[in-house]
Amino acid sequence: MDIPVPTIGPRELLVRVAFAGINPLDWKIGEGFYDGSRPHVFPLVLGVDAAGTVEAVGSEVTGIQIGERVFGHFLHNPVGTGTYADHTPVPEGNAIGRIPEGLKMEEAAALPTAGMTALACLDVLALAPGASLVIVGASGGVGSYATELAAARGVKVIAVARSASAARLRSLGAQEVLDPSEGKAMADVSQIHPGGVDGLLDLMSDAAGFTRWTATVHRGGTSAITTHSADTEALKRIGIRGGNVDLEPTATLLGRLTREVVEHHLKVPVERRVRLAEAPLVLTELKAGRGSGKTVVDLGRP
Repeated sequence: MDIPVPTIGPRELLVRVAFAGINPLDWKIGEGFYDGSRPHVFPLVLGVDAAGTVEAVGSEVTGIQIGERVFGHFLHNPVGTGTYADHTPVPEGNAIGRIPEGLKMEEAAALPTAGMTALACLDVLALAPGASLVIVGASGGVGSYATELAAARGVKVIAVARSASAARLRSLGAQEVLDPSEGKAMADVSQIHPGGVDGLLDLMSDAAGFTRWTATVHRGGTSAITTHSADTEALKRIGIRGGNVDLEPTATLLGRLTREVVEHHLKVPVERRVRLAEAPLVLTELKAGRGSGKTVVDLGRP
């Protein structure tokens, strides 16, 4: 639909969006994820990630100028002024930054939320080079980034994902790829590492599933999950560190992620570029757990 170009406050930027990144958080927001906890505006424009060019700055903005290429995590209050649009506002204090030389706009749009989540998860896991790590749900955006970042640190990654993603995940650094649809991925992990793995990163399980996967981790190891399904007290009782990981997007974390790209530790796995009209189908696929790599919305296409 056609809606007015957003107005900006004194500490906000107005960005002309070139590409918007698609994340599972987008469909969750559409289904009321923040209902009751954050203010909303309607019609609700989805999208939390973007890359584009600054078209206007508020009177109190000091760090970024008109005409600069920026990217980042644009979610702020009120929810609903998202990035699936030609223009989007963002407070200067959000997790946004300048796009480094050599990084394409579509790659920058695919990076922020999933990349920062992966980096935050690895911070929690704190695995040393040579450690073993199982990543459950490795084929999506967070899993792809986590595979790359862990492999770059010398961690031995066992990716749990459908066989269609096996070649891509191996190219990102996974040493093993186990297909969960065959029903023996967990047993295969135990066979490969009979003494238990050092770490687990679960990106999709419910509480029961996370408990089962944690059984593959040796005492003293670490288990982390992004679906908020961990019972941290239960983990402590069995001698496992870690727990739930909630992303707190900051400019500092985005800066660390940007350095990973600049220093060639991280390639951005953009699998698809779609038109805005195709975004609902992509969100349906994500909700069903069929995401692979990262998809971006090209706002320059008709």
